[in-house]
Amino acid sequence: MLSILNRYLLRQNLFIMFIILLSGISIYLVVDLLERINNIVDSEVGFAIALKYFAYKIPLIIAQIFPAIFMLSVIIQVAVMFYNNEMLALETNSISFSRPVFFFITYAFVFFLILLAFSETIGVTGYQKTEHIWNVDIRQRQVEEKEINDLWFKEEQKIIFVGKAWPEQGRGKDIAIYDLEGADTIKRIIRADTFVTRPDKWILSDPVILQTHEFQKTAVDQLEFPIKTELSSFTIRDSRLPLDALSIFTLGSLITQLKESGSNVEKLATAWHSKIAYAFALVIMTILGLALATVIKNIYALVTLSLVIVFLYYTVYVFGVSYAEEGIIAPFWGAWLANILFGTLGMAQILWADRS
Repeated sequence: MLSILNRYLLRQNLFIMFIILLSGISIYLVVDLLERINNIVDSEVGFAIALKYFAYKIPLIIAQIFPAIFMLSVIIQVAVMFYNNEMLALETNSISFSRPVFFFITYAFVFFLILLAFSETIGVTGYQKTEHIWNVDIRQRQVEEKEINDLWFKEEQKIIFVGKAWPEQGRGKDIAIYDLEGADTIKRIIRADTFVTRPDKWILSDPVILQTHEFQKTAVDQLEFPIKTELSSFTIRDSRLPLDALSIFTLGSLITQLKESGSNVEKLATAWHSKIAYAFALVIMTILGLALATVIKNIYALVTLSLVIVFLYYTVYVFGVSYAEEGIIAPFWGAWLANILFGTLGMAQILWADRS
């Protein structure tokens, strides 16, 4: 059960957060409308489609701005409590600042879990529908089919080379499969001009099988070969989709699959860690907001400084992710660098203020 103090803090914060979130979404939508209005008018799409586009974008907007919104709500609430002498009243009743600090951090962690679940389900779905409306209805542009050339990958005891493939059609040509025996011995080589993919198997047309031990060559009409790797995973790896395009569940599956094939997964691994780290920024920004409130009591100065801190946080976050994608640092450290740095500084200030 929540105490009277915690219920009061919760009710007040939810009210402030709702007002700021509504304002943030409105500003975001207005700016986005001004940027895209010419494309929407030129496409001559109906009002319903344009409205649907912006409606589907709201979950993505919430996922993007919520950490900063949550921080502002905590800062404004704490500043108002100082202004109304509510903090002084708590101290008079032997209730230290650590009590509301503990509440807000626990409260932020709960919202982190909610935000992560929201962004990876409704947020991802909204993003995909938004992209479809923008590319197909508004821009009147069908998504180009990705073509893969000169692809090498490894699966268990097989090394596969594909000359050219079209993942969306589930077909390709110029395939060579090197079936290994042990670590470095080729048992047989299978070549085919064309192939099609099916779940857990690829079907080769008119393949030629060379048994390397006996130097025997055999030609058959068709051969079903057990290959679990999906060509679409390589398309996603090489694309430039934003982090919001794929859920952590899809990313995790792709990382596992591509690791087994011996492919580079730094970009996908960084994206996976980044999606969790970005949602956890809600907790970090709450800590930063509380830390700032121990130093500055003026609400206007607090809000101004918090916006500067948010800008610095995102700068470090973007740099960390960029370095991780390039393989300069590990994906985990790149995605979590900003959280670790700012979280440590914020907690240090809170503990210092509590002891003073």
